[in-house]
Amino acid sequence: MRCTEHLSSASYEAIHRFDDAVIEHGERGGSLVPCAVQPRDLAIVHAVWRYKFLTTSQLLELWWPDAAPWAGQRRLLKLFNAGYLDRFRPLARRGSYPWTYRIDREGLRLLQAAGVVGRREQYEHRAIYDYNYVLHDLQLNAWVIEWRRLLGERLIEWRGETGIEPPQGLRVHRPLMLDGGWSAEALRDPRPRLLRPDAVVETLLKDGAGSRTFLIEFDRTGRVDKNLEKFRRYDAFLIWWWRHTEYGDMGEAPYVIFVCQTADQRDRFLAAADHELTGHHWHPSRAPEEEIYVGRSRILFATEGEMHAGEVRAARVSGFPREKPSRESSSLSPRLVRLPGGTRAPAAEHAVTTPRS
Repeated sequence: MRCTEHLSSASYEAIHRFDDAVIEHGERGGSLVPCAVQPRDLAIVHAVWRYKFLTTSQLLELWWPDAAPWAGQRRLLKLFNAGYLDRFRPLARRGSYPWTYRIDREGLRLLQAAGVVGRREQYEHRAIYDYNYVLHDLQLNAWVIEWRRLLGERLIEWRGETGIEPPQGLRVHRPLMLDGGWSAEALRDPRPRLLRPDAVVETLLKDGAGSRTFLIEFDRTGRVDKNLEKFRRYDAFLIWWWRHTEYGDMGEAPYVIFVCQTADQRDRFLAAADHELTGHHWHPSRAPEEEIYVGRSRILFATEGEMHAGEVRAARVSGFPREKPSRESSSLSPRLVRLPGGTRAPAAEHAVTTPRS
């Protein structure tokens, strides 16, 4: 599957110009300078804690979208001088790059005192010498912020890296029975195992009558072999054990989006997923073509550059695996879907639909 990629958008170029840069660390010059903490300050420090790293421009968009840049820059400097935030930036031969912010020791204490994070959270200062260390998180956050802009009021929540752990004692039983006489079949690995998506985005349905959750996996490796295990884990999660987590109260399984760097990488991931996503719901009274492949419908593949260009879309594999006779009656090619926030829908695209889960 090919598409024209738009990699020249300002937001994409801004976050990729730092590749392979060395680091300059912010210096305070003396002791910490206390400042009166406002509600917005607490929210900013919490956001930096949740998303790990945010650049000045990202923080300005999130918290001072309609103000002059100097207003936000001055407040961020105060939070830095008070020890709530640490900052560093790529070293420039001429001029200077924007600062990148992360949590500092006093920032964690502030969040704990406010009851925003648990008392057991520990501050760990990690020396950063190479900007490549933070690029995954910065580029992930840039992608989500672009989606946030396009979603507008439809964005309910954006969470950072989140662990999804199977409940203690949850085991695989054969057959793996579901509600209504359905069973989970043909999973390559049915075991419930830890998942750790890079971000979680919850959006409002277009009619406002519910919400939809997207688990984001942002991949910079480009390596299929590094993601095969993830495909299998998410297939098992979506086929059966999501119901035993907090997502079980939402009424439908989440979607998963693998964000790829290029169209070629996305196509390689799609080809691998077509082979790996074999789990389905089976019922003794239903025909083979009525088997429900939840993972094949809800695991999506997008490219980073398209979101920055306003192309809010992704692709998913064919509805049935290659070895299934039902494959002949379904689309043989990957299926394009329009994500929430998208406004353009070419004839080959469809809005994200909700299969039985």
